[in-house]
Amino acid sequence: MPDQCAPPIPNSKFPAQIILNGADNFLLQLDNIMLRSSGQGNVCTFVVALQEQLELAVLEFNLADNPAYRWITRLRLRKGFPFSLAKWVVDSNAELPEIKQYQIEADDKLPSELLAKVIAIKNESPFKIDLIQVADAGSYLVFSWHHALMDAHGGESFVHLLTSKHALNQQEWVKHLSFNRPLKERAQIAREMKQFLYDTSQLPLLSLFKTGTIKPTQSYRILSFTQQQSGLISDTARQHGAGFLLSALYLAATASAIAAIKKQRGPLNGDVLVPVPLDRRLKGARGPIIGNQVSFLFYRIPKQNLSNLQDCTVGLTEQMKNLIRSENPGHYLIMMDFLRRVPGIIYRLMLKAPTEGLMASFSFSDTGELPDFEQLFGQTMNSATHYPPNLYPPGMTFIFSRFRGCLQMTFAYTEDIISVQEVDQLMLQIRSALLGKSGN
Repeated sequence: MPDQCAPPIPNSKFPAQIILNGADNFLLQLDNIMLRSSGQGNVCTFVVALQEQLELAVLEFNLADNPAYRWITRLRLRKGFPFSLAKWVVDSNAELPEIKQYQIEADDKLPSELLAKVIAIKNESPFKIDLIQVADAGSYLVFSWHHALMDAHGGESFVHLLTSKHALNQQEWVKHLSFNRPLKERAQIAREMKQFLYDTSQLPLLSLFKTGTIKPTQSYRILSFTQQQSGLISDTARQHGAGFLLSALYLAATASAIAAIKKQRGPLNGDVLVPVPLDRRLKGARGPIIGNQVSFLFYRIPKQNLSNLQDCTVGLTEQMKNLIRSENPGHYLIMMDFLRRVPGIIYRLMLKAPTEGLMASFSFSDTGELPDFEQLFGQTMNSATHYPPNLYPPGMTFIFSRFRGCLQMTFAYTEDIISVQEVDQLMLQIRSALLGKSGN
């Protein structure tokens, strides 16, 4: 086992401190809300299945020799005084985090504690790795990081760099936002954006959330498609008016399936509100790694559109075009930048005020195609799956991604808001909607 007091980090490659951007700070506030409402942290989990077993000693040796890993695991959050900007600071005295090893049978689920992590980022590493050995099979590598550190794309890219040390010198780690507008103009944009969010979030909202649970239990379900089926889904998207915006079909199918369950319980009581992250990186770019490089698009789906998949898809596509034309994502970035200096307690009250704490009908994201790499620490990869943090309420999160051309969806939910039978129905309806009439 390598010495936990690993060699020092090369000063030339990695920044000694990183100020949180507006999206990072927003996700930091959500962490506080989630801990209070459900006991869950705002932690992203990325699980890679390896074809063969990876020995713990081999993993530890490779990581201790990787300067990027030594750097990222020594970052600690520092908030400073009220109205100051939070930042990541390297703690040069910090030890590398322990890599825990688990043993499971082939048919066992992942250990529940790995999918319900809380990371105390002031005192411990914001990025962690666990190793699971599967009896008579391969291994799982479980990568966990605090959402305020990286988004899904950044996390995927960092995992790739753990076995590509030659690429570290060329890697863009951080990108600082700059706004080429006068302060007065940015302040006006922030005020207008705040009003837009209040208007868009008008109650009532359609949701399956039910009040009354003290400690909700978290669960996950995976929906996977073959390459052929994924191609059929792209055809379905075009047939329903999404064009190349496949996520419009994904979101429409998801919203319609939730509405169908809600309708079984009683009349639809409102529209669907969904904030969807929008990646600001250039297409094909791996970096920057650190910091959430996202803005958000706020979609409101009228309840009358939820019974017709094509109407729902076309409506979402038009909303996206209108939001982009009006520079809405850029304006939201400006507002989030302004809010970085607002004390956390005030910020969180502002987030929850328009919708009385609900904030969305459900959470949704589409991470696109995962980075193209076949091996990890010398072992062939069989699959790679995101397990997203689940904001409660609403207690339902959907994340779509592609691995080697195959679409998959992870559904995170709390068991108090939806029954097993309803989950089965939801997964079946989303699957059928995505495949259309062309596939099974």
